[in-house]
Amino acid sequence: MAAFRFGLQKVLELREESEKKSAVGLAQARREAADAERARHDLEAVRDAGRARVAQARGAGGPVGHLQNLLYVVDQMDGKIAAAETVCRAADEEVSRSMDSFREAVRQRSAIGQLKERRMGQWRTEEAQKERKEMDEVALTRHARVDGMNAGPGD
Repeated sequence: MAAFRFGLQKVLELREESEKKSAVGLAQARREAADAERARHDLEAVRDAGRARVAQARGAGGPVGHLQNLLYVVDQMDGKIAAAETVCRAADEEVSRSMDSFREAVRQRSAIGQLKERRMGQWRTEEAQKERKEMDEVALTRHARVDGMNAGPGD
């Protein structure tokens, strides 16, 4: 029995490789988005701590210069948080693009994979038919030989 050969095997392998690359790209985009979100969260924590210090300094009646410094730092943190939010949005958009790319790669690989499965099913059916035909021929040959042996010389 001959081995199954799929004519588009190279194409399937290329699609599988493309799918793997898309998966790696998606994972990287997700890591970067998580890192950006963590950085934004850390900046917000620093800003909130700064606001708490400002409130504490106001309540304690400390020097005005110290209070102005604290307010300046908190304002700077707001700017950094806005920039971090922009980075987060860009990272989320990249995750979305990577997810679309991955879905397309999966779809393309799946289409070729289904074609391979269909073709393999056809091949198996053809091979089974060939085998049945060969077995039938063997059986007919044996049966004819047995009939020839059972028939006497005078028949």
